[in-house]
Amino acid sequence: MASTSKVRPAFGGGRIVEVEPERLPKWVANFAARNGGIAGHRAGDDAWTIESNEGLSASVRWTLAGGLPAGWLLDDDPQTAAEHLRDYALEPRRIAVLLARKGAYSVGIVEDGKVTVSKTDTAYVQGKTKAGGQSQQRFARRRDGQAKAAEKRAREATYAVLGNAEFDVLVTGGPVEGILEDPRLAKLKQTVHFGDIAEPKRALLTQTAYRAIGFTVTLTG
Repeated sequence: MASTSKVRPAFGGGRIVEVEPERLPKWVANFAARNGGIAGHRAGDDAWTIESNEGLSASVRWTLAGGLPAGWLLDDDPQTAAEHLRDYALEPRRIAVLLARKGAYSVGIVEDGKVTVSKTDTAYVQGKTKAGGQSQQRFARRRDGQAKAAEKRAREATYAVLGNAEFDVLVTGGPVEGILEDPRLAKLKQTVHFGDIAEPKRALLTQTAYRAIGFTVTLTG
């Protein structure tokens, strides 16, 4: 799987790094090497926190749980702990993914890194216009009609793929609220949501599922 690492500023200071599941042990080793070794580590406050000898702190959370995996026990050795977290993240799961953006959608189920069933479509939704008066109103009505039609198709596709399917978690991306308002989809509960997604395509289903089982590390200090 190609790298999906992302770095962004953390609210209140510091930065957040997304680490792929396989890379967590190597990331912890590099963190220690770059920061004078590990002074200590602990599990609490919904995170595994590693303190370096130079004062930098790394709080590790499993993205799919938004914290630590249920039932996970801390190991005395941080490197072994990282390996246990990696193995937990990579356990087999059926991950449902629903993505939407600007009239486009992609929905499917990912198992063992492969899409087993999916539907993807892109519909044209007219952009905003600078025209005024009746022209602007006409364009607005047309755009609204196109958006509603695209959302209807996305709802039908989501129901067809996920309505009666069995899966472990649901990962979403983009503005999916309107799709999930369909009464037939009331049982679907989002586990993880990503606001920053690219154009929904079939390949993005596997990338998003992989991103969801990775780790979110907040660096402060």
